[in-house]
Amino acid sequence: MSTDEEQMAKVQSMDWRAFTPDDSPMTPMDVMADPRHQALSTPDLREGDPAFGFSLPLYDFSTGVESATGADFDLLAAAREKPVALIFGSYT
Repeated sequence: MSTDEEQMAKVQSMDWRAFTPDDSPMTPMDVMADPRHQALSTPDLREGDPAFGFSLPLYDFSTGVESATGADFDLLAAAREKPVALIFGSYT
């Protein structure tokens, strides 16, 4: 048995219910085998493709407190005006 086969056998023999919350209908292995979830792991966009549109409310934090401005940020509208960079990160 190859190393990959041994690793797969070990993964398949694990008690995934022990790692799954009681209210979850799926184990991690069920999620990974679901085609809908697999599709999320592969981007459908290529460089130069138009981005997916979304709109989010804008907030003012200049006073140190979240305050709704009543305006929205619309990605597609902003991208029509000038290039937009989306930066994802964690500030923990």
